[in-house]
Amino acid sequence: MYPNLQVNTSDKLQKHLVLLIVAITFGIGIIFSVLFTSLYQEHITNSLAASASTNLKFLVDSIDSNLDAVNQLVRWSQTNTMIGSYVEAPDNHRYGIIAVNAQERLAEELQNNPASDMIHRVVIGNAGGHFIQSVPAVYSTTLNLGTEIPQLPFFEELITDSARQLSTGLIQDPFYKASEKKVLPIIRPIYARYYSNHAGWIFLELTEQVFTESLQYSSHLPDSSIYLILDSHTYDLSGGSMAESDFSYTITKELSSASIDSESRLYAAFIFPEQHDTLLVCRPLSQNNCYIIQTLSQQELKKQKQMLVFIWIVILVIMLLIAIFLGYILHISIGIPVRKMRRQLSQISDGDFTPSAEIEWNNELGDIGRGINFLAENIEHLIDTRIADAKEKKDLEYKVLQNQINPHFLYNTLNSIKWMATIQGATGICEMTTSLSRLLRSISKGTKLLIPLSEEIALVKDYFNIQNYRYGGTIVLEVCCEDDTLLDTPIIKFTLQPIVENAIFHGLEPKGGSGIIRITIRPVDDAGIRQLEITVWDNGVGITPEKMDCLLASNDDSSSDFFREIGVSNVHKRLQYEFGGAYGIQIESVVGEYTEMHILIPRSPDPDRL
Repeated sequence: MYPNLQVNTSDKLQKHLVLLIVAITFGIGIIFSVLFTSLYQEHITNSLAASASTNLKFLVDSIDSNLDAVNQLVRWSQTNTMIGSYVEAPDNHRYGIIAVNAQERLAEELQNNPASDMIHRVVIGNAGGHFIQSVPAVYSTTLNLGTEIPQLPFFEELITDSARQLSTGLIQDPFYKASEKKVLPIIRPIYARYYSNHAGWIFLELTEQVFTESLQYSSHLPDSSIYLILDSHTYDLSGGSMAESDFSYTITKELSSASIDSESRLYAAFIFPEQHDTLLVCRPLSQNNCYIIQTLSQQELKKQKQMLVFIWIVILVIMLLIAIFLGYILHISIGIPVRKMRRQLSQISDGDFTPSAEIEWNNELGDIGRGINFLAENIEHLIDTRIADAKEKKDLEYKVLQNQINPHFLYNTLNSIKWMATIQGATGICEMTTSLSRLLRSISKGTKLLIPLSEEIALVKDYFNIQNYRYGGTIVLEVCCEDDTLLDTPIIKFTLQPIVENAIFHGLEPKGGSGIIRITIRPVDDAGIRQLEITVWDNGVGITPEKMDCLLASNDDSSSDFFREIGVSNVHKRLQYEFGGAYGIQIESVVGEYTEMHILIPRSPDPDRL
């Protein structure tokens, strides 16, 4: 009957699913591997950078502490009254006493200074070419340092620029040629006590111990180097001493790292003369243009990369095994059951509705198998049910038309009553007869389900006119429309009449037979869908929540005899059948105050349906 059911497509589906699972598994594995690699490399880099940053912080703090001690001695020399008296003293018989006192005071202050072991020589001179000094006897000199020091090539630069005190780097002691003693010269001015010109100067020679003292307490990997940069001079501190180095670098990128403190910086750089890329951590000293740099261990980074390669291989092998296992499970749990269900469907297509127990497994596919068996057993019943549902829908749509009558004889009778009432001056009877005649004509004419909203409003007004006479004119109907073009919107015939009737009999009558019914028509746009909302409001007794819950679902609307077959629930169902589940009636009510029934329909006039 259906030859296409005989085509074997389950194998293709299974292959596609297996390939999809393999692709997804490998995709997840690759994504995980890349993410893990990135995080792992970042972790290793951050760990090495954190270790280097901690090491540099210790070194920098130690060096800055030593330099602060040296600056403390300089500041003392610049502010001490005894030193000030010496540099300003006139060259007379008292000069020798002042010089001796200043010499002793300088030696005492140097001895008490924390960096005294790192200060090789201290010389204080004045404008007259005199000087005092404190230096170990072995390094003493017969030169007149009061005149020799101002002739040094870097004297003017250092005495005028405090920011470049370390710019000379380590140099050979200019006053002791007997050994290769390297010192770092510091020169600062001493001002007169009562005016701002230079009265003298202080000259210090620092040993490399200022920078290397703490190296014995620091640690770094064998291929990780530590460099000290003093202005334009670079020194390698990796061996525990200051060795002149031609190390230089070009920063390619600054890297962010939360594992190092705010003063350290992590850079990717290209270094010379090795000419290779590396990572380095840089931390500044308190002195301008002075830094300590530590390169990260390339061996450690390489070892971690090798570990990553191994992890990648392990992950890919695991993913492959998982893919194979999932493919086998897929074949057992889906491939075979699909074949059996396909065979059962083929039998059903051939007219054999015998249930098959072998497709009723204890899983989701078993639910499908049971559904197939249920379909096979009850297919005729389902078809009948669908036909009955369709018939019920049509019955609801056209139920209002089933009770139509052809009241030509009644028109003649009503016209006779109308003319008699007119002759006798009974205008009320005339108006009621006219409204009833139009109402009956609307019921009986035509077979179209949809009519323009304007005709539905006219029908409601005729019905209300009859009921208003019944209640002695104590009820009022108001119709409010924002735009007359909205009255062209198609609506199901006898939609508003049952709502108004419900408002009269169940809202206003229990209140005493007086009140207001207001019909409001306004456009509503929801997500670009043009809709129309018709609100029927009355100030009657209201509806309890319990009654509201069942009003739209009930088939017994307790309507009047005349329109018994068209109640509120009937209207709601006909609207949903005609326009869709998004449309229909919604009810709002406050007991003792009001009731609002909101009717929502699409606003798209279709002349062919009117």
